[in-house]
Amino acid sequence: MTLYRILRSHLAILMVAALSLPVIAIAHDGHKKDMSDAEMAQMEIHGDADMRESPSVVPSSFGQAEPTALTEAKPMTAEQALVAKIAKNRITSTGDLLGRLHPIAAHFPIALLLMAAIAEILLFIRPALGLETTVRFLVFGGAIGAAAAAFFGWFAAGWRLDDRSETLALHRWNGTAITAVAIVAAWLAFRPGSRKALRFAIGILAVALVIQGYHGGEMVFGPNHLGLE
Repeated sequence: MTLYRILRSHLAILMVAALSLPVIAIAHDGHKKDMSDAEMAQMEIHGDADMRESPSVVPSSFGQAEPTALTEAKPMTAEQALVAKIAKNRITSTGDLLGRLHPIAAHFPIALLLMAAIAEILLFIRPALGLETTVRFLVFGGAIGAAAAAFFGWFAAGWRLDDRSETLALHRWNGTAITAVAIVAAWLAFRPGSRKALRFAIGILAVALVIQGYHGGEMVFGPNHLGLE
């Protein structure tokens, strides 16, 4: 295979990887405070207490509760809300900064490792494509990215071994397992005669990454965010 064909195959795969980057957001503040899923759902229903105060409620003449005009909070203007949001999101510590890097770092291992799975499938179908170097590059880069994403993720979710939120627990430990398997896959990619083991590891990673993305969506958008139940 000529150098031109090798570069063209690498460029095509990298372009597809860039276009397939999923959107992954940081966990809710409730996850950092080790709240249960039910408590976080309650928090979402009642809204953010830091942005506005709930009006006082008194019984009406018809027996129904209604807010009093005197105690109802004055709505914020758009500018005031923006200033309040900026102040609320201000970095408070080094650990806080590292935790906020998790969504950025999580894009790379997902894209690289899923593209490694696609490249390995193409190599299995057509060995003449010569994508061994491509797979090696993608798996190695994905392992580094997974380690960084997991490191930042522990800062984002809090350094503890047990979570009251089942969704957060699954996301935490599945992500940690992905890092471990990705490192093993990177080692296998550079080891001669380990193609079957490498393919098995990449297959596990592909499934685990889809599950990880689903739980990440649950943390951002709430339970049953795909509406499947």
